[in-house]
Amino acid sequence: MITVKRSFWDLALVGAGFPVLGTGLGLLVHRFWDWLNGLAWLPLHGLVRWVGGWPEPWALAGFTGGGLALGLALTASAFWGYTMIGVDGDELVVRRGDRTRRARRAAIGTVWADESGGLTSKELVVLGRDGIELWRVRGDLPPRGNIRDVLTAHGFPWRDGGDPHASSYRRWVEDLPEDDAPDGLPRGANALLAARQRALGRDDHDDADALRQELARLGISLRDEKKRQYWRR
Repeated sequence: MITVKRSFWDLALVGAGFPVLGTGLGLLVHRFWDWLNGLAWLPLHGLVRWVGGWPEPWALAGFTGGGLALGLALTASAFWGYTMIGVDGDELVVRRGDRTRRARRAAIGTVWADESGGLTSKELVVLGRDGIELWRVRGDLPPRGNIRDVLTAHGFPWRDGGDPHASSYRRWVEDLPEDDAPDGLPRGANALLAARQRALGRDDHDDADALRQELARLGISLRDEKKRQYWRR
């Protein structure tokens, strides 16, 4: 499988930056321990006080080792949250955490990276040939140019201009009329959208994604902006 490469500086920052910062934090805690020792709100106060009571140089080793371990944990969490994008034969493969999605090239109408929500909410969006959203994966994506180069080199349709249906979205508000018109909100959609709005409010992205799939079965595609839902048929 051919995977989209991440930028060198991104990998360097996460792979080396967090451990270095964590070690530096441990050194700062050790340096100002006499002052910090009296702060009851200090995270893991009991554990930190216990390490601070060690004789030197063991206290220094404990603080720097603890800071390094924290940095490594942050690095592992960041790598786990990365979105891996690749091409496996005639399939687009996207993996984030323990979840993998696949779509055949013949079923894909277009692919684009939605960055309208800022760096923390970048999404890879895959539309079918009929305009229905196949899936939308949220996460820290590789550079958009790298994604475009790999996908276009293997015959996958890529769009740099964002959502081709952007003008068709309308904001959802509670109790919108439901009807059978071609561009209307289908029956049963309000209940799902209301449940999804509650999921967005509590930052339950897994439930929100599951409800997005339910709405897709009704023929509804969604776009989120600051926990507001916009929909189209």
